This record gives sequence, C-alpha cells and structure tokens, in this order.
Amino acid sequence: MKRFFTLSLLLYAIYGMAQSPGEIVFSSSPVDPLNPANLKQSFTTGEHIYAVAYLPQTVGDYYSHVAPEKKVNLELFLYSVKPPLYSYQTQDREEQLTYANIILSGTLKNNKYLVVDLVPDPATTNVYANPEFTYKVFGKKWDGPASFAEVLASLEDSENVIKVVLKLYYNDAATGKFTLSGGNYGVYAGMAKQLNDGAADAGARSAVFPKAEKSDQALESRMITALKNSNDWKNGRLDATEVLRIAIYDKDWYIRRHEISGAILHRYIRAAVAVKGKTGQCGYYIVTYQEDYAGGKFQPLKYDGAGDRHAISCENIGK
Repeated sequence: MKRFFTLSLLLYAIYGMAQSPGEIVFSSSPVDPLNPANLKQSFTTGEHIYAVAYLPQTVGDYYSHVAPEKKVNLELFLYSVKPPLYSYQTQDREEQLTYANIILSGTLKNNKYLVVDLVPDPATTNVYANPEFTYKVFGKKWDGPASFAEVLASLEDSENVIKVVLKLYYNDAATGKFTLSGGNYGVYAGMAKQLNDGAADAGARSAVFPKAEKSDQALESRMITALKNSNDWKNGRLDATEVLRIAIYDKDWYIRRHEISGAILHRYIRAAVAVKGKTGQCGYYIVTYQEDYAGGKFQPLKYDGAGDRHAISCENIGK
C-alpha cells in the first residue's frame, strides 16, 4: 500500500493528478493538463471536444536524436471502432478516419503531456496561433481540428466510438476512446469551416517571412522578371498580382549532374517571394529558378516552379 501511495504521489507531481501515462482524456471544455477536470468519454453531436495526452516520457525523449532547437513531427490518428462483422471474430474493427501531422518545437518538447484539442470552440480557440504547435495546410485546407470536425460531420447518424492515437517517432505514445451520438452530425461541417477560416487568419498573423541566405540584388531582379514572365504567373495559377519582397532562400547554387556521365546538366537556386493576391491578401511562395548548362556555360535564368502558397499578413512581410 505504501508503494502504491508513493507512486500515486509521483504521478500527481508529474501530471497534476494520477492520470495514467499513455492515456488520452477528453472533455467538452478546455482541459488544464496539470489539473484536469470535468473529464468525460460520452459526447452528443454539437459538443466541442478537447483532449490531453499523457506520455510515458517527455516529447523530447522520443526524439533524443534531434537537436533541442529543431522541430519534431508527431502524428494524431482518429479511428472509428466498429463491432466484429462475424460471430467468430472476437476483436472490434478499427477503420482509420483521418490523421494529422503536428509540428512541435520549443518548450512543449519538455512536457510529458500534450494538449490535442479535437474540435474546440471556433470562436475562442487559439490552437492555430501557437508557433510552437502547428498543423500543415494543403492548399486552403488545414490539418488538425478543422479536418477532425470535417470527418466527424461524415459519420453515420448512430452512436460512434472514436479511438484517438498519438504517435511519437513511430511509437503509440497515448491512446483514448470516446463515444459520439445524437444524430445530426452535419453540425460539425459548420464548425469545420469556422475552424478552417480561423486557421487561415491565425496562420497569416503568426507567419514569418523566410530569412535571406544570400544577398545579390542583380540576381533578385532577374528572379522577379523570370517569375512574371512564367506561364504560372500569366495564367493565374499563382495567386499573385504584385511582388512585394524577395529573399534568396539558399546560400548558393546547387549543381545537378547526369547520374551516369557526371556531366553538368544545370544549376538551381530557390527564393521566397512575397506577393499580394487577387483579393488583396498577402502570401509567399518558395520559387525554384534554374540555369541550364550548355556550350561550357550557364544559360539565362528561368523560372522552374513554385510550391504551395503560404499565407502571411502583409504587415509581417517587412519584419
């Protein structure tokens, strides 16, 4: 009994209460990870869903091979748990609904817990505004709560059992389950849109324009000209009407050679290009430029493509 009491005190000191390492807990209101309260495992449609994952070790311990100042990638999976199809089967079926990458950095890596709100209140959440805890964006759709709400909106109008798994460096670090019932799951579609719109605004406000790694005004000028002469600029594939700033992203050119002969094919370099879009919103692209090698010399610079558009507030471009 004494050993159990001592262990309980230790868990309390670490987690704020005796939550089990490896457990994900849930609530319909924000959870203080050091003093979790109002926890529940049954929700009705329309309720907000907040969660905290308690870990066997710190996030940083899982990524001991990564420098402390570097970001790490975590994965959060949502599964639908269904009963066996046949009587001779003894285990429930788990169908993956979605997953999201969480990019973590800074002091959050020192914790043995992680706040992983699933469908927070769109009007009050700041889940997309934390620079140490970010989700990826694909085009104009954000991972995380926006995508979680969207997948909940597609559930059947019956009681659904949802399993949540947090993976750190390929390890199942924490799991938990909750039930969701009540019908009218479409209410989460509206929350998904609100969360996605909020993510875009928060992402733009917290975004930082990349630092220039190379200073060359003549090259920057040629880059802008090549970009504006490209088909992507002219046909509107890029949401850009004006170049606001450019920063050469690479420290120097990269040489690409033929894989058999070793002959130089071309060299390339990238730049971050801040632009104003068609609706007046600002953003930036990481643009690749290339110079072919022919006749013993490099040919004129040409545009070679751009990645996804990164939203950034216009005020942040000059910082």
